[in-house]
Amino acid sequence: MARLVSHYSTFLTNWCSLVGIPTSRLTTEIAATANAAFNSALSKMWGDGQWMEVCPYGEARFLGNRLTYPNNLAKSAVWLASGVTATANSIANPADGTVTATKVMETATGLAVVHKVVQTVTNFFPSTSYTVSFYARPNGRAFQYLLVNDGVTNYTAFFNTSTGAVGTTSNFTTTTIAQQPNGFWLCQATFTANVAATSSGSVTLQLSSDGSTLSYNGDVTKGAYFWGALVQQTSNTPVQDLILEWDQTGEYAIDVVYNVWPCSPFASNFPSQFGYNLLPQGIQIINGTPYQYVVYNNGVAQNNLYGAPPSNPVYIYYRKTAPVYSGDTYSASSTYSVDQQVYFTNAAGYGDFYKCVVAAALTESPATTPASWEIIPFYDVFLPYCTYQSYGDWLVADGQLDKAQAAYGIAENKMGDQFDIIERQMNAISPMKVQSHLTSRPAY
Repeated sequence: MARLVSHYSTFLTNWCSLVGIPTSRLTTEIAATANAAFNSALSKMWGDGQWMEVCPYGEARFLGNRLTYPNNLAKSAVWLASGVTATANSIANPADGTVTATKVMETATGLAVVHKVVQTVTNFFPSTSYTVSFYARPNGRAFQYLLVNDGVTNYTAFFNTSTGAVGTTSNFTTTTIAQQPNGFWLCQATFTANVAATSSGSVTLQLSSDGSTLSYNGDVTKGAYFWGALVQQTSNTPVQDLILEWDQTGEYAIDVVYNVWPCSPFASNFPSQFGYNLLPQGIQIINGTPYQYVVYNNGVAQNNLYGAPPSNPVYIYYRKTAPVYSGDTYSASSTYSVDQQVYFTNAAGYGDFYKCVVAAALTESPATTPASWEIIPFYDVFLPYCTYQSYGDWLVADGQLDKAQAAYGIAENKMGDQFDIIERQMNAISPMKVQSHLTSRPAY
């Protein structure tokens, strides 16, 4: 179900009404005090429950991926585009159904050009096996072309994502294509890197007009959707490939993990679960399939240390790390770099914090250049509690301790109301994991 999103300016208005200060007279100093109290209150409520808004259930993630931003091919810092325009978060992906697939459309130049995106891979090892895959759905172009370079050898394959056929290939050991949900096809290929492979290679995802032609005059109405670009090492697999980092590049940072599954939990009422260990580096998955991680002594296999790296993707239930709502007021006379945050008020009068995701030039505001900015959402579920908890902090600072306790009491009641909605009324209660000496299972 869709849950409501509020605005930070709504919090400020409600807070000011309790404090007795008109928003028109809100000074910079008082606004900073309110902001500090707000962040403290939000952080507390954020961590007190498994709120649907901030606890994705069954999100698909990739382990051991040599590529970054596998779902966002519009990330120009890592994916170099040529003859195409990439738009992130265009349609639902085939794994967990969230809108994270990238639309890649050709550009028309009047000349024959290639239409592709390329990412550098800096860790191909000699005589080592790799599996390369991506999900694609045609949007006017049914043919996709995969090119992997290990620093010495090119490995290529054409895929027809209309009929589900593999076209001409070169140097790959195996190539397959399999139908997936939402019109996508999983295109996969394996190879063993050249004995002289270097640490400098690349992966190219490219459009083709007919399954053989790679350079042609583009059509802006034609392209394809891509998601889940993966390069996975499948021999001499390091244990790091079994660890899902807490802060994985291109994904939301993980605050708390509740469960990990080898397949989508939406496909079964009682999905099987991965065993995992929690480490400072991240979540170490154990007992996966199908690749063995083996300890060798003088070239002789000794024992399986951590089980096997799981097939990708894995699915996790977790809580995101709480954001910090901060930043100067947006200025049209300033430029902004990636990850800078600003406070911006839109034409409707609502103010929110935004994070810069693409370097913004002068006058490139969240309104004029939305692709350069990402809103930091503030959900309705947190609004009542944050308002009264922050008001209580204000009263404490003003020495009004008795009133502060009353405000804190109201805040706790407001949080309790939200727990009642999610637990009793909506029955959204997570199962308890029951452990035995061999395995674990959910119990309801």
